[in-house]
Amino acid sequence: MRGVRVARIPGGLKAMLHLLKFRFVQRAPGSSGWMSKTPVPAEVMDSWFRPARENPAIMRDVLKYGLHTPPKETLLEWSGRLGEFTGPVLVVWAKEDKLMPREHRPRLAALFPDARLAEVPDSYTLVPEDQPELLTNLLREFVPVASRKRG
Repeated sequence: MRGVRVARIPGGLKAMLHLLKFRFVQRAPGSSGWMSKTPVPAEVMDSWFRPARENPAIMRDVLKYGLHTPPKETLLEWSGRLGEFTGPVLVVWAKEDKLMPREHRPRLAALFPDARLAEVPDSYTLVPEDQPELLTNLLREFVPVASRKRG
């Protein structure tokens, strides 16, 4: 919830987005340094943050999101309703994730009546950056199965 705290400081979000132009900030623990085992290319990081730095409407929306994150109680209530979705679900989780608690993996999958948990080795939070081929294979395997079940 670091982003929520930064959003509450006048000018904090704007300052944070400008600091994220620098590689040493991008790779710092607590930033993307804990989100990806492999360095995210500078042009990719820039494509994530540049729009909010350069477009006031996007900055406004990011700030609004940061300031209106629901309280924990509401998020817990919403998560309790996830089981209302009866379609197939693929929960992909990085085995070495440093941000998401390990015990949440099976708990999230158990919320859905038809879920499969796939744990990805050698990855932190950003599985698409650390293990793009493995993620692609998991999705290619899951989508036809999910389509048959829904169809």
